[in-house]
Amino acid sequence: MATLRLISIGILIALALALGLALASTPERATRRAKQWFRKGFCRLACKALGIDVEADGTIPDDGPILLVANHISWTDVLALGSRKDIVFLARHDLATWPVLGALARAYGTLFVERGRKRQIPEVNRQMALSMERRQIVALFPEATTGDGTRLRTFNSSHFAAARDLLLRRPEITVVHVMPVVIAYTRGGGLPLGRAGRACVAWYGDTDFAPHLIDLVHGGRTKCRIRFLPSIRFDRATDRKVVTREAAAAIRAAFRVEIMERVREDRSAYVLSGRQVV
Repeated sequence: MATLRLISIGILIALALALGLALASTPERATRRAKQWFRKGFCRLACKALGIDVEADGTIPDDGPILLVANHISWTDVLALGSRKDIVFLARHDLATWPVLGALARAYGTLFVERGRKRQIPEVNRQMALSMERRQIVALFPEATTGDGTRLRTFNSSHFAAARDLLLRRPEITVVHVMPVVIAYTRGGGLPLGRAGRACVAWYGDTDFAPHLIDLVHGGRTKCRIRFLPSIRFDRATDRKVVTREAAAAIRAAFRVEIMERVREDRSAYVLSGRQVV
């Protein structure tokens, strides 16, 4: 089964790359809907090929510009979120140079930022604002890197300023919806994930991509929980640092529930049945 999954992933990437490059070479207006449809479809198929079952709670507002703000655990976060909505992601700049994933990311409109280079922040925020102006949902990982699946890192407020940039560009827009999103991997191989199990699913530190991909596929089906929390209003009087703190607090509280309470319930059920928790 794992071998078939790896073959399926290879075929899926090849097809996605070919179509993505074809779409990238045609006019934006002619391909906007096609890109939106294909981004979402690709993410759904990729999750299926990887054995990731995505369960989502909450809704995204239909009105007004939307900036999603999520915790970050693995490269699979993008696929899980993208399987629910068509989203433009902000990614680290070196991803653009990767042989396969980089080409896919460029073809499907990913925005790139070089961490640590503050001079780039205004231009990246401008691009984020332009995407929201085109009614695209933009997703930001304010931790700026991935974690071990158990703890959250400090949130950076720099790119929250993209909401302010949009409001300055478009006087008729009065509010941007900043929506906190929680991502948690709670089950693997049919069992509740403990700290060690979540670390295996996470892609962080110096972990190489290929071994992580193989381990993920061989580990059986993985459950990814996504919660879209109530949005935070960002208007012309809003302080981005205050919104950053509010979003971080909401995500931390909900993440604690997903990791501790929900997993504790599953763990109790499995302990009673005599099975081992990873």
